[in-house]
Amino acid sequence: MTREFTSPTSQPVPIAGLDSSQPRANAVVWLLQGQRLGDNMQVLALGAALEVRFGWRTVVKQLKFHSGHRPNRDPARGIDHVNLAESDSINATLDDPWPDVVIAIGRRSGPVARWVKTQNAPYAIHIQLGRFQDPYDTVDLLVTTAQYGLPGAANALHLSLPITARRPDVLAAAATAFAPLFDSIKGPTNAGPTNAGSIDAGPVIGVLVGGPSNPIQFGARDGERLAAEALAFADRCRGTLLVATSPRTPAEVVAHLQAALPAPHRLFPFEPGAGDRNPYPALLARCDSFIVTSDSVSMVADACLTGRQVRLFELPVKRPRPLWEPSWPLAHWVGRRRNQRLVRGQPADMLDRWFEAEVRRARAQPTRYVPTIMSSLLRERHVARLSDALAPRTDMAQLVVQELDMVAARILALLAQKRAGALRDQLARGGGLAARVSAAGSRRDAAAGLGLPDFNSALT
Repeated sequence: MTREFTSPTSQPVPIAGLDSSQPRANAVVWLLQGQRLGDNMQVLALGAALEVRFGWRTVVKQLKFHSGHRPNRDPARGIDHVNLAESDSINATLDDPWPDVVIAIGRRSGPVARWVKTQNAPYAIHIQLGRFQDPYDTVDLLVTTAQYGLPGAANALHLSLPITARRPDVLAAAATAFAPLFDSIKGPTNAGPTNAGSIDAGPVIGVLVGGPSNPIQFGARDGERLAAEALAFADRCRGTLLVATSPRTPAEVVAHLQAALPAPHRLFPFEPGAGDRNPYPALLARCDSFIVTSDSVSMVADACLTGRQVRLFELPVKRPRPLWEPSWPLAHWVGRRRNQRLVRGQPADMLDRWFEAEVRRARAQPTRYVPTIMSSLLRERHVARLSDALAPRTDMAQLVVQELDMVAARILALLAQKRAGALRDQLARGGGLAARVSAAGSRRDAAAGLGLPDFNSALT
């Protein structure tokens, strides 16, 4: 049996064996990759979680985009902005069929996911991560975090931190490569971040330094304050600072840290293409606690997932425009007001709810505002300020695993719902006892493909 599908590069072509009239036994997940490494890591992390939990097959699709081409919301034109010649193939083949699940992140990959979903209708589902600027009813599941300011909905999940995962083998290799450094501070150990055999050794404190990111500022004076407060914190706990900067760290901040950190404290300025010499994964693997600048959600997430204490160095935030200053359209002013309320943790009022309804229809857009998620983490004590006497919690890693279980379960339910709906439509069209008998095998195949036991077997 054949089905016609729309090829990105040609007229509709009949392809044998790609029929979508029956769901496949094993779910296939396409992971759309864009230009941003951090975004791509989130998509890969969710794909790996689905592969581990359900045994689904994941396929990475690297996309390249035409510069200056705006994405089109029309699903039929969802790939107009894609450079098909330089991207991985998004055509189906016998060995690489259309996916059951397509995961995207970013405004450029989202329309591609919608286009791919239409090629395997009615079975495929579209999962979007992070920020979303299209109508909510165009996506099956939106998985987001607080800095994007997106409102809740039946098809939206809000997580405490972005989905991220550092491969254990990479962390272990980095810890081994930098073992002489840590051994010189704490003595030889194979026990991970703590060293029970070295009683006099103080903690090793990883300091992860980001850079300015609107509306967060990071200048020379902030670098001076960071050095002074981190050294004072290390003195109080008799610890050693290992400081790693990032590509965004201003040169004047790096210069001041180099001058201000005495031995045994160490600075590791960022080096492009450092590869195995990059100390960042080694710090995550071996440090006893962390200080992270408040501009970087990803570095805070990496530090929290170690299960160790994380202190936040708060950078100055550009003062928002006073609310008495008008802005047009009205939704822009209401969005500014809502941002300030979200940072303070205030519940939504009537104006907020109106703005949120506009966002769900894509008639208004919230601005990305990192202070929102940082203030939330501080309120829930997943992180603490350097000046706080009370230590932060260290259970974020367990919470993140539970939230990832929740996301995976929701995707499983959505896929099962799609398949059940398609089967109901098939039975309605076919009808009669013969259709019900033939559908029994389809139900068993679908259950096995979703990692579920056969119903009759489960009762015995």
